[in-house]
Amino acid sequence: MKQQKGVALITILVMVALATILAATIAKHQGNTAESTGYLMRQNQSLLYAKSAEAFFSELLIQDAENSPDVDHLAETWAQPMPPFPVEDGFVSGTLRDESGKFNLNNLVNADGTPNPAAQLWFEQLLVRVGLPAELSQAVIDWQDPDDQITGAMGAESNYYQGLSHPYLAANSKFQSVDELRLVRGFEGKKFDLIRPYISALPSVSTTKVNINTAPALLLASIDKNLDINAVQVALKEKMANLGYFKSVDELWALDAFKNIDQDSKTKISTLLDVKSSYFKAYIEVVLSERKRQFTSDLMRNNKKVYVYSRSLTPIFDIPQN
Repeated sequence: MKQQKGVALITILVMVALATILAATIAKHQGNTAESTGYLMRQNQSLLYAKSAEAFFSELLIQDAENSPDVDHLAETWAQPMPPFPVEDGFVSGTLRDESGKFNLNNLVNADGTPNPAAQLWFEQLLVRVGLPAELSQAVIDWQDPDDQITGAMGAESNYYQGLSHPYLAANSKFQSVDELRLVRGFEGKKFDLIRPYISALPSVSTTKVNINTAPALLLASIDKNLDINAVQVALKEKMANLGYFKSVDELWALDAFKNIDQDSKTKISTLLDVKSSYFKAYIEVVLSERKRQFTSDLMRNNKKVYVYSRSLTPIFDIPQN
């Protein structure tokens, strides 16, 4: 009888212990679930706030197209930072950057798969300006063109990339994003960082143009190898200091810094220049419960309408300057 009572007591103790462990496990699971649910709710709420900021920027671009359809410049409302807007338990802020003020990598190859000579020459001079070999343009062209023929000494097709320690294939198509350039021969690591501020990867099926009102001085100085970068910088600063902007490409050639470019070069490069923009990138930051979340949205403006063609939740380490 005593032995039976002892077994019963042990059984009861084990059951109590199991019940306690089970209760603790359930409580912990519920706590984790509540925390996860709270995180997802904040994440969704942040995304909704970001989309609201995106809609705000879209409306600014539409209003700008209605008020000044023929020109875009940095003194306009769309180019000014969005001040922090208070929301429940946080705020939303952001800024628009003009992607049309950069060199479009996808201009290097025409729709028929052949290189674009004017764009290639400009890109090669840009490469030299940032400290990279001009011949790297060959690898960028090979990455896009549809064939497997190497363009030149610095060209690279799939057979080159398959020989790397981590092999992959050449895209043989247009760039989907600027970061894709990191995969191209010659643009590894810090070499990519040198040219990153001056390039874009726009989705247009036709050749796009660079807005001279928003383009960096170094990019415009790369139009011709004989241009003096310091003279170009001074000329552009003087123009902006007087709240001025270019109403036509011809006004750029009228500046003293650009007068020495021959007419043939002007004619060729003018096919890649403009004074208005169609592509923008919105950099948006949402702070909720002291937690920061960042978003980017790629916007295309066409016929007084704005379309979002790409979004990213990747953290923004450095917002480019217009």
